[in-house]
Amino acid sequence: MSTLLVGECKPDHLFQIWDADAASEIQFEGIVARALACVYQDYNVIVFGGSFRYEGYTSKPDLALIAKDYSHWFIIEVELISHSLSGHVLPQVRAFQYGDAQPDCITILARETGLPRDRIETFLKVVPRSVAVVANKRHREWEIALGSHEIQLLSVSSFRSAAGIEAIEVDGRLEVRQEHLGFGTFSATDRGLRFPRSVRLPDGEIMLDEPSGASSLWIVTRDDSYAWVVKNIGNPDYQHESFIQLTRAVGGRLSIRPAYIPKGSQTVR
Repeated sequence: MSTLLVGECKPDHLFQIWDADAASEIQFEGIVARALACVYQDYNVIVFGGSFRYEGYTSKPDLALIAKDYSHWFIIEVELISHSLSGHVLPQVRAFQYGDAQPDCITILARETGLPRDRIETFLKVVPRSVAVVANKRHREWEIALGSHEIQLLSVSSFRSAAGIEAIEVDGRLEVRQEHLGFGTFSATDRGLRFPRSVRLPDGEIMLDEPSGASSLWIVTRDDSYAWVVKNIGNPDYQHESFIQLTRAVGGRLSIRPAYIPKGSQTVR
């Protein structure tokens, strides 16, 4: 039995852990949603039942945690440890990690975010997503199995005082593996990339990883309207006026790649 003492030693300040095995999955999902909304206030937490299909298997998650700047998002599967890891959990989360989003994902995300469908379609195609399982207990076997697919594991526990006040513990933290920083346009005339002035890049020299796998030095400057990212040496191999996506990976590595944006559709940012 775990007990929390909050503040002074008074009966109402003692919180006893709620039996993790007593909650139904629906009850537990509600606890998880409240906890994530409080801990991750730079994100929007939504109930998300969009379909993902992988190797003939279709699965729907429970929640989505979407960064308010739409730079990245998490697909959240809420699970009880009593469920089968190999027969139930892994097939689901592998579909979220490797599978293709189905049309109902667009419908649900457009409804929940208020964004146009074409913008959501672009979001699903280009914005990095990570997958996380939130369980009612820690479990070493789950950590190893999920980690082999780069899927994160958190646990959430609920405590209650004698007065019926709830306290929630979140064990673990979601890690942002990659984020979308924005779209730019390549100008062959200027031998560089043109981004909105607000793009999250520092002025001066930066290193960019290119699709070839090579890293190269680029120079960032700003005028009244744009941020210009110009290659220090050599000519970039991109078509004039083509869209370029800029991303940042864990550790701060910056990458660029050509991005196909359907004509007439809206970009993510």
